[in-house]
Amino acid sequence: MKKRLLFSAAVILIIIAVLIFLYINKGKKSEAIKSTGIIEGIEVNLSPKVSGRISYMCCNEGDSAREGEVAIKLESDDLRASVEQARAGVEKAKAEVKVSESAIGNAQANIVTAEADIKTAESDMEKARIQMELSKSEMNRSNALYKKDFISKESVDIAVTAYNASVADYTSSKSRLASANSKRDAALAQLETAESQLKSARANLKQSEASLSFNIAKLADMTITSSISGNVVFKALEKGEIVSPGMTVLTIVDMGNLYVRVDIDETLIDRIALNSDAIIRTEETPKRIFKGKVYEIGRYAEFATQRDVTRGRQDIKTFRVKIKLKDSGGVLKPGMTVEVEIPKKN
Repeated sequence: MKKRLLFSAAVILIIIAVLIFLYINKGKKSEAIKSTGIIEGIEVNLSPKVSGRISYMCCNEGDSAREGEVAIKLESDDLRASVEQARAGVEKAKAEVKVSESAIGNAQANIVTAEADIKTAESDMEKARIQMELSKSEMNRSNALYKKDFISKESVDIAVTAYNASVADYTSSKSRLASANSKRDAALAQLETAESQLKSARANLKQSEASLSFNIAKLADMTITSSISGNVVFKALEKGEIVSPGMTVLTIVDMGNLYVRVDIDETLIDRIALNSDAIIRTEETPKRIFKGKVYEIGRYAEFATQRDVTRGRQDIKTFRVKIKLKDSGGVLKPGMTVEVEIPKKN
């Protein structure tokens, strides 16, 4: 009888121990980190780089936008006038370059002609010098013969006249040579001026082309395309309104890649693991469950959510955790507040 009682007591103790163990483990399994999160998504703000009047808008709030498609077009008469003015400046600069190149060609041709004239003048002057020397010798010889009465005064006069003519011819050839040198110097100066003008014209052309490219780029900036596919969640302006550079006109969110942002206290962050499953609920539909998976855990602490009143200790800070939604069913929208449950890491 005594053994039976001991056996029954042992069985009861074992059952109690098992029940306690199951209760404790059940409590552990059900433990989860609960917090409030915000639905977010990949968001793009479409804003122009230039000012202008909106001439086209692809969408209204709630409409879909596709990546690469034109979302906004602007119109600006001033900018188009600037493009035409810059284009005219380029054409004018090109004409100035051609004029300078032509002037260089003319100056080079004048130099060649002047150098040829110099050679001819130098040759003529040398011939005139030789002739002048010969005429001088003949004049001197005639004078000597005349003194000896071997020739007449008339023959002497002819020799003197010939000498004077050769002197005049020599003087004339020297003048032609000086004139040819002057023409060459003028042509060289003309070439230097033309080369300077060409350099200036080319610099002006480069500047005009840069101005044209800049204005064409600004004109291209008047057409704005969407960089993602998604839904328009914000529309700031309407067609016909004036927009300034940097002003957001449309905000597009990729609704196919929504996630929940949760700020977890630093006291709990080590209990969350990457790729952990998460449960998301909304206040409006608490019985409907949306599933997600932790895909990012912040590496650095952010703002404090609680003030630690213990003397000498810092405030409790948070870490940002992102949960990728598997399927929102079109119910969850960016900006919505949701309740999140994440199982604790063992």
